[in-house]
Amino acid sequence: MSYGRAEVIGHVERRRRFTAEQKLAVLTEASGRDANISAIARRHGLLPSQVYKWRRLAELGVIAIAGASELPSFMAVQVAADAEAPTPSAQACDSSDGRRKRGTSSGRMEIVLVGGRRIRVDRDVDTDALQRVLQVLSRG
Repeated sequence: MSYGRAEVIGHVERRRRFTAEQKLAVLTEASGRDANISAIARRHGLLPSQVYKWRRLAELGVIAIAGASELPSFMAVQVAADAEAPTPSAQACDSSDGRRKRGTSSGRMEIVLVGGRRIRVDRDVDTDALQRVLQVLSRG
């Protein structure tokens, strides 16, 4: 038995590039009150996850920076000497009677978020809980 010659024709994979204006136009459309992200993504030949990724980049202010979504996500950290006295928010609370007691400032850190919001945590902070709090605060 002989087989005829067969040729498989596929499509060429290509990576599309969108300008910041194109991305912002999609995000403007997707920001409507009753916007259907899936329908908007299909209309523009995108996956919904791409629209959400662009939204996150726009919130961070890096949507116009080429390759920003491929960069590792790090935050700037400034280490400063502890020059101020402990504040009431940095004092520990004695759970037995509700009174505050002065703790040492050793191991305490202050995280300053965009917009000036500050979070002070002790070295014994639950890192998973802190990560969840930071994620929520970075959205708002």
